[in-house]
Amino acid sequence: MVPTWDLVLLVFGGASVVYGLMLRERVVVTLLGAYAAMIVADRWGEAIYQMVTNQSGAVLNEQFVNGNISVFTVQVILFAAVLLIVALKGGILIHPESLGSGFMSYGVLGLYGLLSATLIASAVLSFLPADQLQAIYDHSRSAKYLVDYQTWLLIAPLLVMLVSGWGYKAD
Repeated sequence: MVPTWDLVLLVFGGASVVYGLMLRERVVVTLLGAYAAMIVADRWGEAIYQMVTNQSGAVLNEQFVNGNISVFTVQVILFAAVLLIVALKGGILIHPESLGSGFMSYGVLGLYGLLSATLIASAVLSFLPADQLQAIYDHSRSAKYLVDYQTWLLIAPLLVMLVSGWGYKAD
């Protein structure tokens, strides 16, 4: 049996929910990091690709770039790097008490984890060239939803943050 994109996205989503439940404040930082990483990768990916590939005679260009790198690769590397930096250094921005306590907080954290996964997967799919995206879109129901509802996936975490944090007051 060959795993499909649906299976890969489902496993990624499940792992993100578990991550959200285990590391309470980190899931919110991951969401914020995903937003920042999407912007950086979208705005700088093409420029960095052009800068790297247009260097004539450079060691990097001769050894690595020739035929081995694309705009998609640069965007995914940028996305992962920014997400990692924000996730590692951004934990001081979130107070654990702001996420609530009790049973309801676990539901919100699980939802944050799921939204993190869908936002990250949707961002990576948006970096793909149109022909490759179409091939995945045609064969994966999950990827189809991620592409079709990307705007809502960008807004949903913000709505959850507004609704879940409505009653929280800082000391």
